[in-house]
Amino acid sequence: MHVLPWKSKAVAIEPIIDFDLEIFVKMVRDIDPEVVWVGYDNWHCGLPEPSLKKTLALIEELEKFTCVVKKTIREAMKNEV
Repeated sequence: MHVLPWKSKAVAIEPIIDFDLEIFVKMVRDIDPEVVWVGYDNWHCGLPEPSLKKTLALIEELEKFTCVVKKTIREAMKNEV
């Protein structure tokens, strides 16, 4: 997405899955979005979700350079596959 010639970009991290904080923040920063939506899975699909603490750390880092819209923010569900 970072090479797209559009002036305005948005990123949806919904449903959020587990990630490496440093790498993911860099990827989003490279895209240079005007807004990022962040939220957990509402459909209980059993995705590998990050901890709430990790998600809040992501939001804190993203808010340093873009607008963040918090959607469903909760404790991660246990994966029972």
